Amino acid sequence: MTDHQWLMTSQALNTLRKLRKRIQAEFGINLRFSDFDFESQLAELKHRTKDSDTRTLIANLEVLRGSPFLTGEEAPERLYRGHKVLEETRRKDIYEMIYGEELALHDGRGRPALPHKMYRGLPVLN
Repeated sequence: MTDHQWLMTSQALNTLRKLRKRIQAEFGINLRFSDFDFESQLAELKHRTKDSDTRTLIANLEVLRGSPFLTGEEAPERLYRGHKVLEETRRKDIYEMIYGEELALHDGRGRPALPHKMYRGLPVLN
């Protein structure tokens, strides 16, 4: 996000100053608000930090911003005609649930079946 209007409030600036000191003490990183990847750095540090106060400060900044900080490695949001598409988990069909992943090798009795050559509906003998 290139819009940094959320940074221009006094509450956000005070929180950022506290957060900058904590990150400097924990990681030795000098965080600059004017950096191009400032928000992605915050997203990475949110997952790396062990300090609960730092996590709370980053969560407060996300609330002030209105959206979570993204690292850029997340999958893009799926949209259909401008609306967010619900992500559903992949479901197995009934045959996968019964026979497992190896459907092509299964003949119904629990043993893998060897493929037979067929010609006009009759098995071919070699």
